[in-house]
This record gives sequence, structure tokens and C-alpha cells, in this order.
Amino acid sequence: MNIETLPIDAVKEYDRNPRTISDAAIDAVAKSIEAFGFKIPILVDADNIIIAGHTRLRAARKLGLKDVPTIRADDLTPDQVKALRIADNKVASLTSWDMELLPIELADLKGVDFDLALLGFSAEDLAAIMAPAGNEGLVDPDDVPAPPDAATTVPGDIWVLGSHRLMCGDSSKPEDLDRLLDGQPIHLVNTDPPYNVKVEPRSNNAIAAGLSSFTATQRKDASAGDQQSADLHRYPEKSKPTHKKLRAKDRPLANDFVSDQEFDRLLAAWFGNIARVLIPGGGFYIWGGYANCANYPPVLKAMELYFSQAVIWIKEHPVLTRKDFMGNHEWCFYGWKEGAAHRFFGPNNVPDTWSIKKVNPQSMVHLTEKPVELARRAIEYSSRPGENVLDLFGGSGSTLIGAEMTGRRAYLMELDPLYCDVIVHRWEKFTGRKAERLPRRVWPKRKPRHASRLGARRDVCLTRRGSAAGRRSLRPSRGRSARRCPRGHARSGSRRSSAPGRRRPPARGRSTPRW
Repeated sequence: MNIETLPIDAVKEYDRNPRTISDAAIDAVAKSIEAFGFKIPILVDADNIIIAGHTRLRAARKLGLKDVPTIRADDLTPDQVKALRIADNKVASLTSWDMELLPIELADLKGVDFDLALLGFSAEDLAAIMAPAGNEGLVDPDDVPAPPDAATTVPGDIWVLGSHRLMCGDSSKPEDLDRLLDGQPIHLVNTDPPYNVKVEPRSNNAIAAGLSSFTATQRKDASAGDQQSADLHRYPEKSKPTHKKLRAKDRPLANDFVSDQEFDRLLAAWFGNIARVLIPGGGFYIWGGYANCANYPPVLKAMELYFSQAVIWIKEHPVLTRKDFMGNHEWCFYGWKEGAAHRFFGPNNVPDTWSIKKVNPQSMVHLTEKPVELARRAIEYSSRPGENVLDLFGGSGSTLIGAEMTGRRAYLMELDPLYCDVIVHRWEKFTGRKAERLPRRVWPKRKPRHASRLGARRDVCLTRRGSAAGRRSLRPSRGRSARRCPRGHARSGSRRSSAPGRRRPPARGRSTPRW
């Protein structure tokens, strides 16, 4: 079998080729030829008409090649040529990938920094193939550990939990989100921000301990209807302690009791951060209350986040309130980022009401704790395995567990260090693995503002002698003493203050020197 190089214009396509060829296929083959060379010749008949290799010929034309390698099958009859042309395409489609071995091979190539895009797989296909397998977990997915007495996490910490990341940071700050994502795109957002409905702690003991979200003035004004749940003015007995034990869920939520103007600012910052990192067409599930049906949509629209519809969570366990009707549902604002067709992978005709039993109030660890099934359903409907899911308000970590169970990568932000510890311990207990905290950033120590550049670190500006900073030391500096501080004031070691070894008498009527 001889390989014959022919001018590209001498090779002819079969005008009745039953196989369609997409532009994506031509691009993939062209990249392969560029990377590896033209290693598979084109099969032609005696008249240089292609039997197998139409895509390779078009890729060669796209690359501007002048010649192409061919193999001539001049021993076949016209009928055999027709049969081979069909069989060559059909037989290839009968094979399939071994999905246990293929990820191993791809991982080996990725480990040597090989460009996997040259293999012809789309980015979505690669993400799905190489995604970690779903994990059903060692414990109940809704099992949440109690917060520790003292937090291990400090603001700014980033935890790596398998393929997931958690940061103790502020969701309104772009710099914090950039540190968390480390350049990764987001395919889906599932998050539960504060609703600004001024939820009082559910325990009388928490209110008596001063953990209420409201000031005394706000409580007095509660009768005006400004806060939906601040009913201490009408029911003063609510502020009396009932028992000593303080439940974790009685910790008030940050940013849940701000003014309307401040909440609008926070919404713009939160939703703006979402729009900045979410891919066009990427879906979002933003949980809220009925009180948010007026303030969420305008901000979403301003950030080019298309609000499509509301998904209603039926809790199957009404919440006891002092209102006329018990709350038995919660809203979710569903939509996607504008700029591309939205991505939805759920079944057809999914109802917009999800009946999922809420977490037992007696076992809740976080005030807004939600069942993992809510996050899992959103993740499976609007993302593929291996893709990235963002939750700007980590809470108790339900989105993380949902991502772990479905083979996605979760990126969580949580402001409260105690609940960062809860999320870490919850994941460790669920998976049996250990999370890793990234090394903290060490900042160089800065010299005191009034320290002398000549070594007089103990000198004190005379004008600050009576202040806390000025009382740190009254000893003169060693060696040469700077005559003036950077503000132009005399120092305690300066000759202008007094002669060496002598002190001025105290001013009349004063118990301490005036210098």
C-alpha cells in the first residue's frame, strides 16, 4: 500500500456523499492536522474521487495546504467503492467510549499540560467526562453540625474541600469574589441572600441576651409597621428569658436589618458580582421572600440578569407566626444572564412548585437553613457534571453538599467565620475527607507612625504625651535623637525639652509636667 501525495485540487469530493459535515468537525480536524500533521491519508478511487476523508480534505483547504497524502484503492469495483464509502462512516458510529478508561487517559494528558481542545471534544463534553463522580455521602445530606464555641476560620481564609472552595469574605466585594474563584467561570448561581425582612431571633433568651437585630428605638417604633416581625413593642413578654440554652439558629443574620436604601445598595453589589462572573445564558436561582418581589426584579434587570419566573417552594411544614396565615411557601427568582440562549437540562414540563419538606425547626442550625434537595434540583436542572456552581451566601452549606452529590464544583462565600467552620465540618463529615485551608497572607509589620528613622522608636511626640500613644514610653531614645517628629513637634529626647539630667518644675496648679 503506497501513500501518494497529490495536489489538493486534483482530489475530488464525491458529489453524492451521504454524510453531512459540520463546521465544528472541520475545525476540529484542522486543529488535529496542525498539531500532529497529516497522519491519516485520504482514500481515493482510480479517478481521485474520495472514498473516505471528505472532512480531512476540507480541513486541508481551510489550512491552505497545497498537497495532501492519499491512498489509491484502484482494485475495487464501483459497487465496492459505494459500499465502503457507507461502511466507513457507519462502522465508526457503532463504537463507543469506555467511560472508565477515557477519563484516565484524559487526566494523563492534562497532567502533562496537553491541550485537550485538540482532541475534538467540546468544553462541556470534557467537563462532563472528567467530572468527579457523585457522592451519596456517609451521613444524611441534611445533617448539619452545630457551630463551635470559637471560630477556627478568620475573615479572608479560603478552604479547599476536594474540588470545591469556600471563602470567609464579603459577597459585595469584587476582590473577595475574585480570590474565591481564582479565574474560574461560573455556570450556575444558587444562593439565598438576606431578605431584609428583619427576622427576630426565635428564642426569647436570645433577645434577652441582646442578640436581637433591632435597637431599642426600633423596637419602640415597631408598632408603626416598619419591621414585619419586630413585635416586642406589642408583646413585651417576648424579651424575657425562658431558658439558659441559646440555640445556634438564634444568631441574627447580617444585613437582614438595614434600611431600604442600604439594602438596595447591597442588592446592586451582590447581583452585580453575580453578573460579572456568570457565563452568558447561565442560570440563577436566587431565593427570596414575598417581600422581595418588588426590590429584586429592578436590580436584576439593571445587571442584565433576566428574571424569567418564580419557582415556589412548598415547605410541607407551615411556619408558626403571629400573622393571620401561617407561612408555607418561599419564593425563588429564576432566570439567566442575558447575551446567549439560556441553559436548561431538566425534563420537559417541570412544574414551578417544588414540594420538599423543610428542615425540622427543632434541629435547625442556621436561621435560613434549607434542605439539600432544593439545591440539588436546581443544580441538575441548570448545569452539567463538572461545571461550577456559585453560592454567595454559604449559610450551612446545602449548596456545597448538593454539588458534591451531583459531581459539580461549588464555590461558596460566607461572611460569618462560625458558619464557615460549620460548612467545613459538614463536608468533612459527609465525605470522610479533610479540608485544607490555604496559607494565610502575611502582611509586613509597619513601623509606628511617630517612630524615628534614626532608631528613636521609643521617642514620643510632646503634643501626644497625654494621649494613650504618648504614654507608651517616657524614656529618651538611644543614640542620636531626632529633634523633631514628622509633624514638626519636639520629642522627649530632644535638647529643647530640657537639659540632660534635669527636669523643669511642674507648672503651678498642675500635678504633672506640661511637657
